[in-house]
Amino acid sequence: MDHSRAVYVTDLSVCRPAAALSERRRKYHWQTIPYETGEFSGVMLSTGPETEAPEVTLPLGVTGWHAVFIGLWGTGRQDVWSTGTNQDTVKVRLSDNPCFTRIVREEPDYFSFDERFWIYADLTGRDIVFAQQMSGWPARAYPAYVKLVPLSDAEVSAVRRERQRTDTKTLIGIACEGDDYLGYLRPTTREEIWEMVEPYRDTDFKKLFWCVGSGGDICTYPTRIGALQNIDTQDRSRPFDRVKGEALNILLGKDIDPLEEAVSYAHKLGLEMNAQLRMGAFQAAPPLEGTYTGPVWGRHPEWRCIDIDGREIGRMSYAFEGMQSYVLSLLLELASYDVDGVCMTWVRGAPYVLYEKPLVDGFKAKTGKDPRDLPEDDEEYLRYRAGFMTAFARRVRRALEERGRERGRKVEILTHVLNDEAANLFYGIDVEAWVREGLIDTLIPYPWRDEEIDVAYFAGITGDSAVSLRPEVMPRSMPPEQFRQHAVDFYDKGAEGFCFWDTEGRHLRRAEWSMVQRLGHRNDLAGWDDGEGEFFRSVKLRSLGGYVMDKYPPLWAY
Repeated sequence: MDHSRAVYVTDLSVCRPAAALSERRRKYHWQTIPYETGEFSGVMLSTGPETEAPEVTLPLGVTGWHAVFIGLWGTGRQDVWSTGTNQDTVKVRLSDNPCFTRIVREEPDYFSFDERFWIYADLTGRDIVFAQQMSGWPARAYPAYVKLVPLSDAEVSAVRRERQRTDTKTLIGIACEGDDYLGYLRPTTREEIWEMVEPYRDTDFKKLFWCVGSGGDICTYPTRIGALQNIDTQDRSRPFDRVKGEALNILLGKDIDPLEEAVSYAHKLGLEMNAQLRMGAFQAAPPLEGTYTGPVWGRHPEWRCIDIDGREIGRMSYAFEGMQSYVLSLLLELASYDVDGVCMTWVRGAPYVLYEKPLVDGFKAKTGKDPRDLPEDDEEYLRYRAGFMTAFARRVRRALEERGRERGRKVEILTHVLNDEAANLFYGIDVEAWVREGLIDTLIPYPWRDEEIDVAYFAGITGDSAVSLRPEVMPRSMPPEQFRQHAVDFYDKGAEGFCFWDTEGRHLRRAEWSMVQRLGHRNDLAGWDDGEGEFFRSVKLRSLGGYVMDKYPPLWAY
């Protein structure tokens, strides 16, 4: 991009309707605040978390393709990284787009603006709409300016070619992490559900996950098998949980099914959407038992895990045929939607099998030994009990193949597993057998307990198979260059792409996202820098609201 040709729209006091603006701080209004930098001056907009300002439209009056950047100010960061809660957040969309994209202020220091790349777009006949995050946990908003970089014909052609490529679409994102979005964002409209999917438009992401609840059989869609999240709980342990129940009640009262809306909107954008189920999260201890404990826990105490010393563990065991059938019914219910696949997530809620009666009796009959007399890491017993989990994986494959034949389109099986061979086997997952038997389509190793992923091991067992290897990239927040280095390393070890847990918190931070969204460009990564100056930068303030900010700033008093 030729940034020397950039056009800056710095006076946001021209936003409409004018009645929504005020020079002083007022409820239901955007405050207009003049500022000056070393490069330009203008008027920014400001809201507090309780302002409840209406949407406002910024006229652009330009034609043709541009790279669009948003300049943001912010006063502080609360580090609720997953959703931007309490961070300085602006919602922005083009005037003809049905839903917003949220962008947070990443590096608030009072004395500068964040300038962040947003989109490439033909702006002919289009304006920009700003809004604040008001539902759920409201946030402050401080949009300061818009930067428009005109694109040449060659650049427009390049953008269009990139959007048509399929070889770079190798990334997996979690568009919705369980029920968090209900509590933090309190969506009550279809458009607010779509906002969770919109940021993946025209990126290297191809597959998305929609986690269908807090885990197990606590669900955020109109399930006929499990229980709805927080619908009936009278005394919640956290206001967050009350908000979740309110949001879900409102959505379902409007006949809005969050999962159905997410799948439909993803398909409109050319993305695949998969339903993600946490396979071990069926209960929770006080004070969260009323929020996260599902019905199967109380109905079938006989299916609970038993430890080596005979104590009951807060887990449900897949050693029981009835428990397997129950979870399979949940997976089939999810596959009744127009999802592209289901993801069995085994990295929340381990263990899944321990020393339950079917395992102890079966091992005794086979070997003559009582597994409770053996070390807990005895490989013979670990492989024996893993056989029960493999049998369950076979049932899942057969059932979903049948469901795929019924609807005329395959239901893929994706799975999160632990970080290496030993960890998986200890908790009952024989990954090599699952790959060898073709029981899964995509394998996603996760850094269990922050341990390094043995990518080379997983590449070794998937290399000659049809199973795709997409390891998780952690930690969640890193400088762009560190994301690039992680990707290069994983590719070198045999990964075919990557997955990003809690992606709904990553795309808010646009400097990092400028790298993350392009990491499917495997053959180009070695020649890239971190993108500073091209996709993001910081602009120093000289004054704000008439106060000097670059020397002896008034905020030093506080």
